[in-house]
Amino acid sequence: MPQPSAPNDPLRPPPPRRVGWLVAVLLLVALGVLGYANRERLQQITRAWFGHSAAVPTVASAPASASAPAMVRSAPPPAASAASAPLQLPAATASLPALRDSDAFVLRELGALLTQPGLAWLVPRHLIVHFVATVDNLDRPVVSQRVWPVHPLPGTLRTTGQGDALAIAPDNALRYMPYVRLLTALDPQRAAQLYLQFYPLCEQAWRELGHPKSAFNDRLLAVLASLLQAPEPQAPVLLRQPKALSGKRWAASSLLDPHGGRAVRGTAQEVLDTYADPALEAAPAGQKILMRMGLDNERAVKDWLRRFRQALLARLRPAAGAPGQ
Repeated sequence: MPQPSAPNDPLRPPPPRRVGWLVAVLLLVALGVLGYANRERLQQITRAWFGHSAAVPTVASAPASASAPAMVRSAPPPAASAASAPLQLPAATASLPALRDSDAFVLRELGALLTQPGLAWLVPRHLIVHFVATVDNLDRPVVSQRVWPVHPLPGTLRTTGQGDALAIAPDNALRYMPYVRLLTALDPQRAAQLYLQFYPLCEQAWRELGHPKSAFNDRLLAVLASLLQAPEPQAPVLLRQPKALSGKRWAASSLLDPHGGRAVRGTAQEVLDTYADPALEAAPAGQKILMRMGLDNERAVKDWLRRFRQALLARLRPAAGAPGQ
């Protein structure tokens, strides 16, 4: 079950008074009995009472299956997507396998889209669950490597200079180029079609990870919007080495490079390289990954993500009450 937000959560409005909630509940129940509580009416009422619209997500049906592998449940999303409408799913989703048995099916379908190097990059276990968890974490401070659906990037972060001149080396971008080429060679429309085909499995994984009252597609669209807002720092991108941490704490920290740190050989510690610019260091994990790729790679990935997001938005059904409905 999702954990309740802390009282001082800046992303959520202050809790209404107890009496206000009671009156609101009674009013909504009365409207429901009278048959007036449709989606538009609910949004108007909640906007009037609390100053914001309540999300009324439409959850896609998913085949019944046993629970997905035990994983750490993710926290509630920090912000809701503005696009809250059901997807136009293809009829083929009716014959999807159970979530726990879906890896072979997903790999077979992806094989028609990815080249062999792309398939080799995937971690072929719990693909849907790991994809959903990773998407959710990209807009948070940390992305846990153990839930990534792809293998870690080879090598370690390449730097140049020392002290106040420490920066990401220009040739660090070379590490990412094969994977950027792999992504940008994919047809965003075809990728969107495959996502729609897998979507009921994604929705089931999203619920089992602790989000029974929201739609995964809303979260994906919000994360894509966040990634497209990533800063584009000009070289040199300066770094800092604030302190050495133990290996255990280092692994759980918000890393500049989650696939490898700058090892201090002969010790049990690793050095954290953080962005010298506080605004860059405060960015979500997904934005940090993009900035670490180098400016040209970042812009190429963002261009592909923008076209993929447009393909998804085109497949949203119009909201009830929209013109022409």
